[in-house]
Amino acid sequence: MQPASSSSSSPAADLLGTITTLVQDTQVDVTRLIYMLYLDVEQQINRADLKAQLTLSTSAVLMASIVNMGPGLRLHSWAGMLVFEYVVLALYSLFIVSMSFAFGCGIAAAFPRAVKKASDINRHPNLYFSGQIAKIPGDDYADLFCQQSNDGVKRSVLGQVHSKCIVLEAKLNKVRKGMSCLVMALILWIAARLVLLIGNGLQ
Repeated sequence: MQPASSSSSSPAADLLGTITTLVQDTQVDVTRLIYMLYLDVEQQINRADLKAQLTLSTSAVLMASIVNMGPGLRLHSWAGMLVFEYVVLALYSLFIVSMSFAFGCGIAAAFPRAVKKASDINRHPNLYFSGQIAKIPGDDYADLFCQQSNDGVKRSVLGQVHSKCIVLEAKLNKVRKGMSCLVMALILWIAARLVLLIGNGLQ
């Protein structure tokens, strides 16, 4: 009589097959894939938030350093300014504009409240979103959750993944723009200081 373990196989073994089973013939654990996708999107959102915070903090440190250094211009009268001083003033103006955009993009990335929601075609009743959970009494939420079918659970989770992907793309777009503006502001500041240095040296 053979042991019971040899006559039956576990669900995990059924999914993985044998050592000679081809990858294309292996069954896929859809539940695990959805879980991994959800976690991946959540981690990317956290990384985007971290980049937004770095953009804001770097902008603040850069502005504080520049204020302490001073503009290096003698702004007593517009008529008495030299040509290179007008150039430096123009570069400073562009620098302020770039820094303002960097701050704005950093704040927009941290709080993407104006993103478009998923269309009604792609949305499903979602019992995993905190905004909807808070509107349902506790007992009613428990009943609704337990009455879901397996397909309903998958659709709810995938609907939440879809919504999170929209938020993620909005955050990443703002982070990229904020970092670009920050780099441009740094280049403008260095250019202004170089023109100021060269102009003072040629006097």
